[in-house]
Amino acid sequence: MMPLFTYVPLILNFVSVFADSTSSCANTSSLVPFLRAFSSSENDHFYTTSVSEMDNDALLGGVYTLEGVAAFLWSTPQPGTIPLYRLYNQNSTDHFYTMSSDELPEMMAEGWAYDTAPNHTAGYVYPYSICGAAPIYRLFNPTVVDHFYTLDASESQNAVNAGYQDQGIAGFAILPSANGSVVKDPDSAIPNLLPTTVTASPESQITVTPSSSCADNANAVPLLRAFSGSEADHFYTENSTEMSQVLAAQKGYSFEGDAAFLWSTQETSTVPLYRLFSQNLNDHFYTIDANESHEALSLGYANDTDTGIAGYVYPYNMCGAAPIYRLYNPTSSDHFYTMSQAESVSSGYVIEGVAGFALLPSLDGRAQVTTVSASPLLLPASLQPSPTTISMSSSMPAFTTYISTPSSNISTPSNISSNNKALIQSTVSRSSAVLGVSVLVALFD
Repeated sequence: MMPLFTYVPLILNFVSVFADSTSSCANTSSLVPFLRAFSSSENDHFYTTSVSEMDNDALLGGVYTLEGVAAFLWSTPQPGTIPLYRLYNQNSTDHFYTMSSDELPEMMAEGWAYDTAPNHTAGYVYPYSICGAAPIYRLFNPTVVDHFYTLDASESQNAVNAGYQDQGIAGFAILPSANGSVVKDPDSAIPNLLPTTVTASPESQITVTPSSSCADNANAVPLLRAFSGSEADHFYTENSTEMSQVLAAQKGYSFEGDAAFLWSTQETSTVPLYRLFSQNLNDHFYTIDANESHEALSLGYANDTDTGIAGYVYPYNMCGAAPIYRLYNPTSSDHFYTMSQAESVSSGYVIEGVAGFALLPSLDGRAQVTTVSASPLLLPASLQPSPTTISMSSSMPAFTTYISTPSSNISTPSNISSNNKALIQSTVSRSSAVLGVSVLVALFD
């Protein structure tokens, strides 16, 4: 069988807007395409850096169809990178990719096993936003048991609309196109680097000991949101009295609704969401990483409440919680978090990862403006902090939201229309990079 295409060494034609390589960044001349294929009969997405494996295994026999280059990453370890592990579940014919070694035993307990990739690794990626890398969005469809990965924010949102669950970010890689869409002709694909910053330390990707219990959803409270254009600052609190005082202080803040649902006191499996403020930058900062909180204090931030805590959230996607995306705009020194994936590609902001997991204020994660009727919404959930949510049984209350599509007419990301794709933009520069600081926000229409 003739190969579907011949891999030609890449000529990296980066324009001056892209950052220069530094000792903290991987060698861009060593980038290789991360090929993507899909099998409609198996309902499985498959990714590999090996042209031979794609041609001789996946595509041979016509079970899988090549969709193109999904990303650029590295086939060998590079400075700043970590392994992207690859597992496979033979019973459900599902390939799974993760950079978290903590997830490996959890997935193996659910039926996944190491795949045939060398060193059980699909490639090497950045664990956070650095060196021009963009987020790899991770999604899962429990109906057909299919994990899906894309750098295209619009394709990711379309997948969510079709029944996939948003599971956050699998890692950071180099865009195959300006907007992250798959490049169908592998020979024509060229890496596209975002303007870069070195922020969001690896420690901010927090891990904790898994727990098999969930917090009491009846105790979840709204995280109120306000924004001041003149101060270029987003502010969040679960204290309605404090919010009223901020709105009355005549600093230009306006109330924008409920950004998320979390807990005001610590409950089972939750961790603190620390809150700090910098007077010099006029910036509120929220993080679940105690080490990062201490680093912020050393850089001029101060605890912004008596306890230094804004509330409590999950550190994993468990118990129906959804990811809080963390972003930063160095031009205005403004960090914000959003539960809306569509808003995570806002112009001028660079996504830095997932800061934690909370309960959705609305189906698409946007702030709930009609706060009187607001109630938390849950994804289909299992009690285990697993990346899959295979089990659909749960003790969730009546407002649990189940997102699914009929099995006879499943829409997969491979046949979803992806028009009007959002261009991921950034104005980040190394000279303006500061500590990754955040606020929870979801702007409404």
